[in-house]
Amino acid sequence: MRFRALTAVSALTALTLLGAVPAAQAAGPSAPAANTEAWVQKPAPARGQAANAAHTEAAASGATLQNAHVLCYQSHSRKAGWTASLCTDGSPGFTGTTGQSDPIDRVMFTVYGDLDFNVQLHWSIDGTGLDRHVVPNTSVEVYNVNGNPLEAIRLRSTNETMKAAAHVQNVGWKGTNLWSYDQWIGSMGENRWMEAFWVAI
Repeated sequence: MRFRALTAVSALTALTLLGAVPAAQAAGPSAPAANTEAWVQKPAPARGQAANAAHTEAAASGATLQNAHVLCYQSHSRKAGWTASLCTDGSPGFTGTTGQSDPIDRVMFTVYGDLDFNVQLHWSIDGTGLDRHVVPNTSVEVYNVNGNPLEAIRLRSTNETMKAAAHVQNVGWKGTNLWSYDQWIGSMGENRWMEAFWVAI
């Protein structure tokens, strides 16, 4: 696991104040929308279990594993259906589509090892849902019960920094390229859906 200074968060805040980073990436609305999301939690799939087993073995021996924190993610697009499933332990590329005007309407996150991970989603029309914790060794599939597309994602952890980017309707890729414990990707207040995204640890 790489350790990075908390200065990434301070730098992100400073860039936002200077107008260099869209406000949607620094802070979200304060009032979560109620009853607009369905959260389906289930055991983690086979992919990534090797990483989790390696972490358990290292912890038992008192060693520290470099990649103890693994996050896997996948998205469902309206036209393309479920697209690539990726993990932060080496999967290249992004999940979703680009250049097809195809919004993401469902996402899945899986946590392995001892990664402490919370996710919060912002939907078209319905606004921001609750900040939710994804329990290690489980998968959580999330969708908007009203069928509205996804616009932004908040990624938050207390024990790992992340960087990420989202492909936004009629804009393209938006991201800060900064490591942070807490960040938003996508857009808010612009009426633009998210088409693809990637996350790195």
